[in-house]
Amino acid sequence: MDLSVPAVTLAALLLGTARAAGFVLLAPPFNSRTIPAPVKGALAMALSLLLSTQIAPTLPEPTAGFLVVAALTEVVIGAALGFVVQVLFTAVQMAGDLIDLTGGFSLQPAYDPLAMTQNSSIGRLHYLLAVTLLFTSGGHLLIVKGFATSYVGLPVGGDVPTEQLGSVLLTAFSMMFLAALQIAGPMVAVLLLADVALALLSRAAPALNIFTFGFPLKIMLTLVMLGLTFPLLPPALDALMETAVRAMVSLKSG
Repeated sequence: MDLSVPAVTLAALLLGTARAAGFVLLAPPFNSRTIPAPVKGALAMALSLLLSTQIAPTLPEPTAGFLVVAALTEVVIGAALGFVVQVLFTAVQMAGDLIDLTGGFSLQPAYDPLAMTQNSSIGRLHYLLAVTLLFTSGGHLLIVKGFATSYVGLPVGGDVPTEQLGSVLLTAFSMMFLAALQIAGPMVAVLLLADVALALLSRAAPALNIFTFGFPLKIMLTLVMLGLTFPLLPPALDALMETAVRAMVSLKSG
């Protein structure tokens, strides 16, 4: 009984795992610290196993030099694809950061044990809500489908499209800021009007110490009206993920 595996199939598994590993390390929601490293490795191998039949026919006869160069290239391509998704997904947390900044919560950032950094409270809340919506709506499957489709424009062994990647990242950053403003816009407008009202009150009654109750009033107003941003998250997240998939598919090696 012959159980030997063709060298092209093994090379396809190796190179597919390299791209999938770079993608899983940076693309949300797979890049979370709550997912153990062995699980991320198993996910990368599972993706490469599913895509090996698509990768193997495009590979030349594998050599040691080709495998080393192609593996490094695949890691860079996978990381670039994951970074594009991460940039667009960060728009949701940035919207929460804007609310924190205008509402006064940014004065005391909270320590996030998952990210091992200090993050704003409402920004982290929006991020966790976005991750939950991503799983409940099947958005993570859309991201995986976009990654699988990327092999059409970026076959294994091709070059890294640095020029296209620069333009895609520029568009992604622009959409990130725009989406953050659209999500946080209603709350930011309300809080700015509250600042104007407090300023007029301080002019009308100079004896009042606005700083004594100004910050608690804005924090209370932020907590009461925080629900204004929640209905905007699902459509904004769907649009961002569709844009991320189109960006991954649009990249083509020369």
